[in-house]
Amino acid sequence: MRYTAPLALAFAASTALASPSNSLYVRDSNDNDNDNDHSQINIFKTANKRWDGAICKGKVTPATFPGLVTPSEDGGCVRYYQGIDMTGVVTTVNIYFPTVKSACDCIGLCIKNITTCTNWVFKHTFAPDNLDHGKRTCTLYSSPNLPTEVTLAYDLSGSVNFAELGANPQVGGPAPLTFTNPASTQQDMFGVSGFIAQDQNSNIYC
Repeated sequence: MRYTAPLALAFAASTALASPSNSLYVRDSNDNDNDNDHSQINIFKTANKRWDGAICKGKVTPATFPGLVTPSEDGGCVRYYQGIDMTGVVTTVNIYFPTVKSACDCIGLCIKNITTCTNWVFKHTFAPDNLDHGKRTCTLYSSPNLPTEVTLAYDLSGSVNFAELGANPQVGGPAPLTFTNPASTQQDMFGVSGFIAQDQNSNIYC
């Protein structure tokens, strides 16, 4: 008889979990067009229209990068910020011209390094001419720009793949613009940065 209570509790717990009122299916099925709040829940009806402004169509495609999720075979990326550098400072990797000639090349490199890269920027870094040849540089990172009131200090002894750490601690602040001059007074509207993500099913988004 000593096993009766635990078994009863286990059965009750499993029944509760399987109960229609607690299931994800039932809760989602209540999100129907007759629900007054449905329009506030389903905000994705016109989401694919964002691909009208996608960059790198025909260059960053599911055929070139298996696992990339896009509405069509034309591919392209929509998670980008024109003229803004939203990247952080962690695991900074610079790739120069002529290895990288465009933002599309930069995005491709981030996707190829999906296990260490989540965001990228294509901008002038004003490196010596023998490095960047006066062209924009692709920089890959594993963290984005932090908000103004957040600062993170990293324990390198407990970290991996931190061979390239731009700054420690990483101090938050407004996302900087991209510039065409070293004095940072002329915004470069052809500079661009963005996110790459891979979900638990190995689908890739850009």
